[in-house]
Amino acid sequence: MTRQTLAVFIGRFQPFHAGHLDVLEQALSRADSMLMLVGSAYRPRSWKNPFTYSERRAFIAAGTTHLSKPVATLPLVDTLYNDRAWISNVRTAVTLHMRRAGMDPAKTDVILTGFEKDKSSQYLRWFPTWEMMQAEPKMHGGVVLNATDLREALFFSGTVEAFGENHVAPVREWIETNSDAVKTIREEGAFVSKYRAKTAEAEKVFGYPIPVNTADAVVIQSGHVLLVERLVQPGKGLWALPGGHIDPGETALDAAIRELYEEAGLDMPKGAMRGRLRERRVFDHPERSEKGWVRTEAFVFDLQDRAQMEKVKAGSDAAAARWVPITEITPDTLFEDHFDIIHALVPEVPFAYASILMAQN
Repeated sequence: MTRQTLAVFIGRFQPFHAGHLDVLEQALSRADSMLMLVGSAYRPRSWKNPFTYSERRAFIAAGTTHLSKPVATLPLVDTLYNDRAWISNVRTAVTLHMRRAGMDPAKTDVILTGFEKDKSSQYLRWFPTWEMMQAEPKMHGGVVLNATDLREALFFSGTVEAFGENHVAPVREWIETNSDAVKTIREEGAFVSKYRAKTAEAEKVFGYPIPVNTADAVVIQSGHVLLVERLVQPGKGLWALPGGHIDPGETALDAAIRELYEEAGLDMPKGAMRGRLRERRVFDHPERSEKGWVRTEAFVFDLQDRAQMEKVKAGSDAAAARWVPITEITPDTLFEDHFDIIHALVPEVPFAYASILMAQN
């Protein structure tokens, strides 16, 4: 059996456009086939990630039907605070694809393609046994075509011709038939834009970047985690850890406990809650929040296991509060990086990426 070459292209493709196709065609000029790993595959809809994995897979399929070489897609999950796990996930997906496609891993050369646009592209250097093919970005008017500008044009205003009419057409059709989702995305996009503008004004005054500091509470009892449903944008309707901004004069622990009681109304003395503090950890991945540079410190409160759970009641900042079984916690319903935080601090939370891949058609 002769050797084969598989190109691997990793991205969020939110949505797929002519710039992505250009990179794909460059890679296929050297490879026999292409595997596209679609990142942030199981995140809820948001301004940055408006389309689900299945929707993006459909957009990619529509935009690559004319190609003579096979193009496959598989979902890739985020692991913001564990790069090694992410690398392992990528390798797992590539190996599974090879087996399904009848490729012998020992006789298949892998080319990883992409271009280094910013720090988020550093993963291109994490696979030393694969060949790296640096792609040339597609330009328009002196600017690299990017999905951020395309989302702005599609959901608000702007021209999309440079992104390829054939690629934009299925996205426009989706927008026309998903009015509720579009309304939510536009509302969140407007909020994020306004929030970032205010931050930029402050940074201009001080002359350097200013992080927003927040605190979150991870409260565990009898195999459950306490979550609240967000009442307002961003993330309206999603489940989240109780938490929020640190007020002047507060420590992060003070803020976490204050927000916990304001949002979840625990029927338990605050002093007793402090006594159940087990762990604290800072989560500061630069991509953790769409609002910008937002750092949080999470506090784990391990309550005594009982047959009767501590009573909770949603406060003014939450639409609902409830104890969620650990086995039911999944990233598609959680705000920002809160799944990553829970997954890092509550080892019992299951999320088997290999099983997800095996379930793909």
